[in-house]
Amino acid sequence: MDVNNINTVLNLIDNDQNVGVKLARLTGDKDTTIFAIELAPSQFIPAHFHKVGIETYFVLSGKGTIHLGHITHRQLLIWEHKINVIEGDCFSIEPNQVHKFENNSTQKLRLIGIAPLTHSTDEDRFFI
Repeated sequence: MDVNNINTVLNLIDNDQNVGVKLARLTGDKDTTIFAIELAPSQFIPAHFHKVGIETYFVLSGKGTIHLGHITHRQLLIWEHKINVIEGDCFSIEPNQVHKFENNSTQKLRLIGIAPLTHSTDEDRFFI
């Protein structure tokens, strides 16, 4: 069994090249993986979606904004919701739902994410 500390892991890694924020796999398997995510002030994860599996998030610290939308049959991105989240909030994102995270505060935003391992790869992560 591996034990990983979210604070240690996030303090030791650099930004993920694909999403531009700190993103680390903490534990799990291909079906259910727990990720640590950190967005510095003014950082964001670009708009993207996944075709398979739900994503569930828990805000450990900080605050930010989640943008949710969809792509029309004409390949246009339509933003439907802008939701502010704070420490302690928990939410899920459904398959094929376009989403974007942003830290619009002056503090780090730290999240725990639970999703299939493929959500962190080009296998099932489609940027808009």
